[in-house]
Amino acid sequence: MFSVGALSIGNEERMLFIMTAKWEWSLFCSFLEEAQSTILFFYSCLQNTYCGNRMKLTSEKLPKNPFYASQSHYAAKNPKLFQWRKEKTDHYSHADLVEKALQLLKERIRRGDALAYFLQGQLYFEEGWYEEALEQFEEIKEKDYQATYQLGVMYYDGLGTTTDAEKGVEYMKKIIDSPCPKARHLKFAAAYNLGRAYYEGKGVKRSDEEAERLWLFAADNGNPKASVKAQSILGLYYSTKEPKELEKAFYWHSEACGNGNLESQGALGLMYLYGQGTRQDTEAALCCLREAAERGNVYAQGSLVEYYYKVKFFTKCVAFSKRLVI
Repeated sequence: MFSVGALSIGNEERMLFIMTAKWEWSLFCSFLEEAQSTILFFYSCLQNTYCGNRMKLTSEKLPKNPFYASQSHYAAKNPKLFQWRKEKTDHYSHADLVEKALQLLKERIRRGDALAYFLQGQLYFEEGWYEEALEQFEEIKEKDYQATYQLGVMYYDGLGTTTDAEKGVEYMKKIIDSPCPKARHLKFAAAYNLGRAYYEGKGVKRSDEEAERLWLFAADNGNPKASVKAQSILGLYYSTKEPKELEKAFYWHSEACGNGNLESQGALGLMYLYGQGTRQDTEAALCCLREAAERGNVYAQGSLVEYYYKVKFFTKCVAFSKRLVI
C-alpha cells in the first residue's frame, strides 16, 4: 500500500498518482520554458525600440481642436457620420458606414461647410487612404491649420506621397511660428515632431540639443494638454543619452504616466524596480508594472515574467507567460 497524507491507495491508484504528478510537472516545466523564451522575446522587442543608441520615433497624432466644438453637434445630429470610427468587427458593415459618412460629408461640402472639408480628409487619413487624404488636405491647407499639420506628418513620414522631410519640417515650423489662435492647440504637437526631425537629422541638421529644447517646450512642464508623447520621449531620451540623466528621466516618465501614457507607466515600474533615478521600491514597481501589463504593455508583461522567475514565484511567472504566448 502507498500512503498519501491520511489516505492509503492500491498499486493502480499509486501508478495513476505518479503518472499524473509526472504529467503535471512536465506541463509546468514546459510553461517555464515558455516563460524563459518570453523573457528573450521581451528583450528583443525592447532592443527594437532603438536603432543603435538612437530611439526610433513616430509622429504625434493630431491633437483635438477646441475651436471645433461644433463637431460634437455633428455627432449629435448625424450619429451615422461617426459610426465608422467604432471598432471594426465586421469589414462589410464598416465599409458601409464609411460610405454613408462620405456621402453625408460630400453633401455638407456642397453646402459650403468648412468643417466637412477637413473631416472628409481626416476620414481618408484614418482609413489609410493617404493619397485621397493628401489631396483633400492640400486643397484646404491655407484655411485649416489641422490640414497643414497632417500634411507635415504625411510628407515627413511618406504617407500617400514620397518622403519629403524638408517639406514636413516646413509645415511644422509654419504652425509653431503662426500667431493665429486656431493654430495654438497644435503648437505642442508640432514642436514634438520638429524635435523628432532634429533628433533624426531629417529635413534639418541633426542636433540633440535643439531636439531636447523643442521637446521641453512641447512637454510644457507636464501639462496634460501639452504633448504627453514629448513627456514620455524625454524620459527615454534622458535614460539613453550619454551621460545618462536618470533623475530627469524618472521625472518625465512620472509626468507622462500621470497623464495616462502607457509606455512611461511600464518604464516607471522598471525604474522603481532597479532603483534608477529614484530609490528602489519593489511595491511601487510591481504596482506600475501590473497596471501597465493589464493595459496591454508587452514590456511590462515581460518584466513581470522575468521578476517572478527570478524570485521563484513560478505560478505567477507562468500566468504572465501564458498571456504573452497566447
